[in-house]
Amino acid sequence: MSTLLQFGRSKRRATQLKKAVLASFYCAAPEVDARFAGFDLADWRHILYWLDISGLALYLLDRLGELGLERCLPESIRQRFRQDLEDNRVRTKALLAEAGAISHSMSRCGIAFALLKGITLMPDSVPDCALRWQIDLDFMVAAGDATAAGHVLMAFGYTLHAVCGNSMEFTAGQSSAPDIRKIYRVHSQRSLELHMLSTAPGRGGQRSDRLSRAQVREFSGVPIPTLSPADMLVQQSAHLFKHLCGEHTRVSWVLEFWRHVQARRGDATFWAEVESVVALEPQTEIALGAALLLASLTFGPIEENACARAAIDKLPQNVRLWLETFGMRVLHTDSPGNKLYLILRQELRSESSSRPAIRKLVFPTHLPPSITRGEPGESVLQRLTRYRTEIGFLFARLQFHIVEGLRYAIELSRWQRRLTEMSQ
Repeated sequence: MSTLLQFGRSKRRATQLKKAVLASFYCAAPEVDARFAGFDLADWRHILYWLDISGLALYLLDRLGELGLERCLPESIRQRFRQDLEDNRVRTKALLAEAGAISHSMSRCGIAFALLKGITLMPDSVPDCALRWQIDLDFMVAAGDATAAGHVLMAFGYTLHAVCGNSMEFTAGQSSAPDIRKIYRVHSQRSLELHMLSTAPGRGGQRSDRLSRAQVREFSGVPIPTLSPADMLVQQSAHLFKHLCGEHTRVSWVLEFWRHVQARRGDATFWAEVESVVALEPQTEIALGAALLLASLTFGPIEENACARAAIDKLPQNVRLWLETFGMRVLHTDSPGNKLYLILRQELRSESSSRPAIRKLVFPTHLPPSITRGEPGESVLQRLTRYRTEIGFLFARLQFHIVEGLRYAIELSRWQRRLTEMSQ
């Protein structure tokens, strides 16, 4: 019983510390200092994994440095973050060099493209790209240029790994087992996603061509096409909402979106452009409203403007209720996430079309995708190590589906009762 009580206390303190971390990005120095008082090294170690997989670790180090409060971090944690920052700076430099070389080749081939996320989020969303935990590169290309873009990537050693909807996933280099302590270092395997831009008409029969609105910017002297600021904000919201409809949402995506909104407060021309983009693209209205609401719930109110207010007001009532009920729980959750997103998916689809798909997601009957890849000439020991990694991942996923499936069932019952009470 004492062990359970101790576990419960540790869990509560971890949640309180996570809330203090989120508050540090919008509160003044004295309040931040007070919120972190009383937490010891054990508490910080308890949330280290969350800080890493949420993408907040380096942002937190930077924010506390800005406030003159680095002393709030235990010395060992502070030193670890500083080393992680140096490693991530090297990794980011390598990603930028790769992005520049690929962009140059695509431009020479006459391919219409734009680099997404990552370094393009500077300076409105990200003060320094070395602070951002970036896993891969993302390019958007016109659907008609996808084949040519694929050939360019193959010249850089990439091979097609998977196709999912309008996205093509490429990998290069030697695969290795995931290691949380090495996430900020240069990896032997490189990953890249190619997002094909559909040319289907949007609302009113008009076409939304993000690539025609792309702007060429220079990064370390290299000219690279990027999305326009308005398109970037809309795509940030779409990306965030897509992950809210999945198992894991990185808190840093919410922070980056919130910072972008804050940087553009009072810019009437920008928000008029955002409205124009949303008017052309189906579904982005809900994504924008959801991202705006979640960002304000997490990091404090955003400055009111007509576009933001309209996007939030147009949110379906049940989607808004889900964000207010589960939004913070989702962001506080450690990887591999949770199944609360299934309730959101149910509210976004008709009952008849969602039930079979939801059931398959509660407890899948198929094996998870492989996380390692056999290499030519691998030794017996390397193969056994790879198999052990795969088996460990398989059991971790099994535990996740059992535990989170039960939690989902409990929360779904409570959710349905709440909806019934509200309708009476």
